[in-house]
Amino acid sequence: MNMNMKMEQGFSTLLITVVISLIMALYVFSLLSVELFNSKKTQNIIISQELKSMSASGLQCAVDIILRSGQKPTSIDYKLCVDAVITAIQIPATSTYKVTSTATDDDAESTMSQLFTSSSMNGPQATISSSGTIKFIGSYDVFPFEGAKEGNGYNCSAIRSGKKVITEGGIIVKYPIDDDWKQKKEADGTLVKCNSSHQTVGSIYKKDIVENIADMDLFKENFAVDRDNWQEAKNLFDEIILGTEEVANLPDGKGGSKPVVVSVAKNCASKINEIIERNRAEQKKADEHQGYEAQLTRYVWVEGACDLSGVGSGRVEPNEIALTLVVKDGLLTVKGNISFHGNLYLFDYEMTDEQLLAFWELNSLKSEASPWGDLSKKPFFFNGAFESQGAFTFDSPNRICTIRGAFTPGYSKGKVDYEESRFGKTVMLEGSWHDF
Repeated sequence: MNMNMKMEQGFSTLLITVVISLIMALYVFSLLSVELFNSKKTQNIIISQELKSMSASGLQCAVDIILRSGQKPTSIDYKLCVDAVITAIQIPATSTYKVTSTATDDDAESTMSQLFTSSSMNGPQATISSSGTIKFIGSYDVFPFEGAKEGNGYNCSAIRSGKKVITEGGIIVKYPIDDDWKQKKEADGTLVKCNSSHQTVGSIYKKDIVENIADMDLFKENFAVDRDNWQEAKNLFDEIILGTEEVANLPDGKGGSKPVVVSVAKNCASKINEIIERNRAEQKKADEHQGYEAQLTRYVWVEGACDLSGVGSGRVEPNEIALTLVVKDGLLTVKGNISFHGNLYLFDYEMTDEQLLAFWELNSLKSEASPWGDLSKKPFFFNGAFESQGAFTFDSPNRICTIRGAFTPGYSKGKVDYEESRFGKTVMLEGSWHDF
């Protein structure tokens, strides 16, 4: 009996020892699991922090490149930003760009983003803008820029001038138009109308025609650099049309004459027509071949005098063929029936009265323009039937641009490349840095 009791006690002791050993083993394993978990957790935290650091570093690299270059984020090569993968997209139907930086490690990922926009989102704010005086000989219809909505209508903008707007017959401001010359419509189909406070009819101007605007810098409005820094903008133009030197003999005030050398862009209208035809062909190719990106010439700079007589645009044209056409320091004339689509910009920067008179000596419209004022103050003269969609910009602070004939200007946002301007610095939208 004692023997059995001893055996039972021994077995119990062994069983208790085994159970205790098992519990201790489980405890040790649990400690190891916790340590392993903590180790893994620590490792994940380290990896996460490393990825966040890499994505932040990559985004900062991209931001520095964008701000330093001033270019659109979508046109930049980010290969220097090696810490992360940089992607840039334009948010549809806006002038805002989203730049994203992504760092990865197996299944782990860290993403950060930043928003940018262009500082040159102003563009032409009226159908006709002038830093000097505009003179209308006759009565004219103007189709305005709709401007801001207020109430049920819009505060339309027809003409802006740094000096005077002179009319001999009055101006009738109509309504904002679409690309087919029809009255523009809201999304719900209602017609876009100007508020009566911003719709001139006659010679008493309302708020759609503004005179004597102080410190007007049309060049900066259009190209986002000060007028004196025009070379910076010129460097971004697609095509430069150079003039050739010509000599005109002017009276010297002593009974004799003196030669004056000026620059004239020969066959200016024909060269513009060639560009328009190229744009048409490129756009047709893009329409017919999916994935083909049309190579369009949108910005053309002319040095010297340009006669646009014979420019061959149709009355209705797609936005893709429109041009921003700058004519610098030269006489700009038109005779006959033409249609133009885009922003026609006369840039009278350092042209002297003597040079302007020399241009007129070489121009066939001199006899027609002479009765309408001092030719040394007349850098633009139109006589004919001129219809345009886009904007007219006369940047001639101390002179008078004269319009005579059948002139129908209509504002078109799409034809002045307003939202997609390549000019100006790209700026960062404050507070838009986002950590996913």
